[in-house]
Amino acid sequence: MRVLTVCTHNRTRSVMMAALIERDLRARGHSPVLRSAGFGPEGISAIGDAVDAMARRGLDVSAHRSQQVRADLLDEADLIVAAERDHVVTIAAMSPAAFARTMTLPEALDRAATGVGVGASDVRSWAATLTEGRRASEYLRAPVPEVFDPTGSARRAFEAAVVDIEAQCAQLVASMPS
Repeated sequence: MRVLTVCTHNRTRSVMMAALIERDLRARGHSPVLRSAGFGPEGISAIGDAVDAMARRGLDVSAHRSQQVRADLLDEADLIVAAERDHVVTIAAMSPAAFARTMTLPEALDRAATGVGVGASDVRSWAATLTEGRRASEYLRAPVPEVFDPTGSARRAFEAAVVDIEAQCAQLVASMPS
């Protein structure tokens, strides 16, 4: 199972989503390959607030260095979890085939809550089932739920955002095929 998480600079949301999803998948007995990427410069560490928030959850992301979204990362991923609609649109432009496996985190939860995808045998087919019938032209105009970016927020607001991201990641993993 290969999951790619994506945010703007690959220093906050995607780093945390990858760590949380990996933790939850491992707790379910999976051996996933989690990667995260963004659209900013490469080689920059995760922001301190993200490192601290994950440390409070027993997760160490201190060695993380940002990397850019690349076509090979998109093509090998079974599921691509983005933070914002613009990320999904940019990914689709880079790899049209990846559009069927790419959703914002809350969008994936909304789609999974409808019961679509139940019975899928693997994550790649599950993701494709969730997005079946979704058209790029409609996606550009549709309201798509996004993950709030807590970067630069006060400590209390940052932690509240992390609690929300953590809950969403747990819901996502719970809805994935075993």
